[in-house]
Amino acid sequence: MKQATRPRPSPRRIPWRRASRGFTLIDVLVLIVLVGTVAGSLTVLFSRLAAQSAESVRARQALALGQALLGEVGMMPFSFCDPQDARARLATGAFVGGTGCATTVDALGPEPGESRYNAANRYDGVSDYQGFAMPGAGCAGLCDIAGNLLNSAGSALTGCSAAVALAPAALPGVAALDANGRAQALRIDVTVRCPASPAITLQAVRLRHAPRAV
Repeated sequence: MKQATRPRPSPRRIPWRRASRGFTLIDVLVLIVLVGTVAGSLTVLFSRLAAQSAESVRARQALALGQALLGEVGMMPFSFCDPQDARARLATGAFVGGTGCATTVDALGPEPGESRYNAANRYDGVSDYQGFAMPGAGCAGLCDIAGNLLNSAGSALTGCSAAVALAPAALPGVAALDANGRAQALRIDVTVRCPASPAITLQAVRLRHAPRAV
């Protein structure tokens, strides 16, 4: 008589564990490309921000220079006669003799020998600044009234220039010229130019204040 045989237990299945895997060469190359792209974009961005910051500094300094020069011109005397004339405070008209000037009627442009930087014979009236420019005689760049250079090498204003132009201006109730053909009001234009930047132009109007005022 045969004995019943027990069924053999089926072997336990061991779950397959996926072996851990590292970066492949393709993964590394993709990562390098992405990092390079991001780094390049950031470099361009920071370069543009730095350039814009430098341009902003230069624009502010150019504006400040223009405002200072406009204020300097506007505070100068503007009368019938040259401020050094003996009757500058007494003249009642822009003519020589009588109740007018003693010798010199005020006119656009500096008198002979006058200079913005000459302490002994400096500009002394608004009209003296007609045609004034920096760089120019007495200044190799942008200078203050003492001739000190304001835009030395490395300055934000390197390569910049400034100019002043005057012209008779008509105002409500005030003709541009008086009966003698002399300006009663002057428009002052101060223009500052810097390389690769728009020009900055500032304007003001100066009324003649005479007689008995210089």
